[in-house]
Amino acid sequence: MLKKMTPLQQPWWQDRLFMMMVACAVILHLALLSVQFAMPTTPDQAVKEIAISIRPSSDQIEHSDFLAQADQQGAGTFREAHRIASQSLERQSHSSQGQHLSEQHTIEQQAQSKTSHDQQILMTTLSWQKQHQQDRVQEKVDQLQSQYQQQAAMIAGIEAEYLEQQQNFSRQQKIKTVNGIHAKADPAAGYLEKFRKKVEFYGNRDYPLEAQQLGLAGEVRLMVILASNGKIMALRLLESSGYAVLDEAAKASVRKAAPFPRFDAGLQDIEELRVVRTWRFDPANAEFEVK
Repeated sequence: MLKKMTPLQQPWWQDRLFMMMVACAVILHLALLSVQFAMPTTPDQAVKEIAISIRPSSDQIEHSDFLAQADQQGAGTFREAHRIASQSLERQSHSSQGQHLSEQHTIEQQAQSKTSHDQQILMTTLSWQKQHQQDRVQEKVDQLQSQYQQQAAMIAGIEAEYLEQQQNFSRQQKIKTVNGIHAKADPAAGYLEKFRKKVEFYGNRDYPLEAQQLGLAGEVRLMVILASNGKIMALRLLESSGYAVLDEAAKASVRKAAPFPRFDAGLQDIEELRVVRTWRFDPANAEFEVK
């Protein structure tokens, strides 16, 4: 015979053990339901806007990282966008650098061209000024040369006229003038040779000791004017040696040799003889000669 079941003494919600188990089950289910499964994503800091487009877009894109040939839409990553942007910036940098170098080269060429042009202008100006100065100097030289030739011709004419008048006067006064060049070919060459030897004899005999000790050398040009009886009428210094002792020694040699012989047959029509000679002193041999 079946036993009769007794009813529960208290309701289930009052069972503490049961309620604790129910609460644990609820918490476990809530925990499981809160878990979500999704694909891994990159951090927000690494996310960039779309860099590569796979299709054109009619909408204008604002705030893009780089410029493209056309507005596009698509997908990409930060690295691809960064690489493309870097390449774009590098191309822009090379282009800017090339343009800068080209402009610098153009500026340098313009500067060189201007410098060369300025140098050409300067050289042309200097050359023109130099040529102008040379032309003025040459013109002045030509003028001076022309004036000199005119004056030389005038002086030559005056000298010729003076010589002619002197010769006419000498013929009238019976005066004869000879120098060292004409002495040998003159009709009175014999008389002039005697004059030379006598002057050299007395001059070498009394050669100035002071001139010999000091080694003074030089030439003295004198004019000796003789009368027909051989006496000295005048003694003139035409050219000095630069040393007074030699000039006086030359004059002294003439005075000591006087009087000279009377004029010979070669000078029979002459009343006055003018002898122009050169006295040359040689300190090495302590002698002089009449030329």
